[in-house]
Amino acid sequence: MIKRKLLWWSLMLLLLVSVVWLASNNQGYVLIVRPPFRWQFSFNFLLILIVLSFLLLHYFLRFVHFLRFLPANRRSKQEAQRLKASNDALLEGMHALAEGDFESAEVAVKHAHDLIQNADHEKLLAALALEKNKQGFLFK
Repeated sequence: MIKRKLLWWSLMLLLLVSVVWLASNNQGYVLIVRPPFRWQFSFNFLLILIVLSFLLLHYFLRFVHFLRFLPANRRSKQEAQRLKASNDALLEGMHALAEGDFESAEVAVKHAHDLIQNADHEKLLAALALEKNKQGFLFK
C-alpha cells in the first residue's frame, strides 16, 4: 500500500516537473484571426484554457447528472429507510414472540406490515396465532 502511494506521488512529481520544464521552454503563440478581431495567446495559456474548460465541462455534466437522478436517489433512500424500519419492527416482533409477549408481537407484525405493505401479513398473523395457541396449550 505504501509502495503504491510512493509510486503515485513520484509519478505525479515527475509529471509536474516535466510540465513546468516544457512550459518554461515554450516560446510559441497562437494567433486567431476572425475579422474584425485578432487574438494572440501564448501557447501555454491556450493549453491552460483547454484543460480548465475540459474540467469545467466535466464537472458541469456531473452536476447535471446528479440533479437529474436526485429524485430517484431520494426515493431509493426513503425506500431503504422504510425497509430498515420494517425489518426492525419484525425483529422486535420476533423478540416479543420469543419472550412470550404475543400482543406486542402482533402489534409489531402489524406495524411491519404497514411499512412493507405486503400481502403476506395474513400468513404471518396466522403463524403467530398458531404459535400462540401452541404455547398457550403447553403452558396451561
